[in-house]
Amino acid sequence: MFHKLKLSLLLLLLLLLSLSALISAECRLQNSIDAAAVTPETRTGLCKPRGENDWTFAMRLSELVNKGFITYDNACVPRGVYSWGDDCGSPYVIQENWLPYVLTVTNVNFNIADGYFRFVYANGAYMIGENQAMCEDLVGGLRVEVGCKTGFPIYGEP
Repeated sequence: MFHKLKLSLLLLLLLLLSLSALISAECRLQNSIDAAAVTPETRTGLCKPRGENDWTFAMRLSELVNKGFITYDNACVPRGVYSWGDDCGSPYVIQENWLPYVLTVTNVNFNIADGYFRFVYANGAYMIGENQAMCEDLVGGLRVEVGCKTGFPIYGEP
């Protein structure tokens, strides 16, 4: 009887450990950009040109189009476009050979009326609401599309 109880407890513990690994699993995003069709972004709600080593990380929210993240270089040329059908859960991890560090979105709100994200990159944390990072309407009128953006130093904070 004692051995059966011990075995049952061990199986329960293994089940709980495997469930916690599933719950805390990160969501690795894949770049879906078409390199041949890349032109600079002109909508300032998604990107504004910055200094040589200052890039932009943005999020696009829409009622009609899938939500997505975009990484722009200093000239607002998109380098990475990341979208997904089902919410795979946070953190969302972006790792590219042209990014010196891993970019990890740790907190996000996909509600169009209250869009928000926070990410860590190198030795800094960046979020909507700090350092002129904000969300704004991209279209106006009846169709709703919102862009949220913030800058970050491609080589990390000094």
